[in-house]
Amino acid sequence: MMYQLLQSMFSSIFPGTADSGQRKEKRTILPAAHEKRVNSATSVDSIAEDIKRLEEAFSNGQPLESGMEINITLQELLRIVPRNRPRKDAYRHLQRVLKDEMGVILTIKSRKDGKKKD
Repeated sequence: MMYQLLQSMFSSIFPGTADSGQRKEKRTILPAAHEKRVNSATSVDSIAEDIKRLEEAFSNGQPLESGMEINITLQELLRIVPRNRPRKDAYRHLQRVLKDEMGVILTIKSRKDGKKKD
């Protein structure tokens, strides 16, 4: 009774603020973490063109062999497998798929790797 009286007084002083004593919360439902991960088969398919270009450049069009190591400069890799962002981190997904799915290690060297600050 007292609660209703205070609520009606409060709503008459500050109209539009009383909400029958309940707050309405807006909640966003996010997908589960495992739903965000891309299927490994889809990962390989999405970068299949990149892998094909690497096969043409390093193994004469033959599939890359497990245990193979590719050491390449960023400039050379940008010519073979172009990216909009000319940084090593643009190739992380390709490196991960090559290593996890095919057993191939792709090492990218950039001009910034060897510089030291004095």
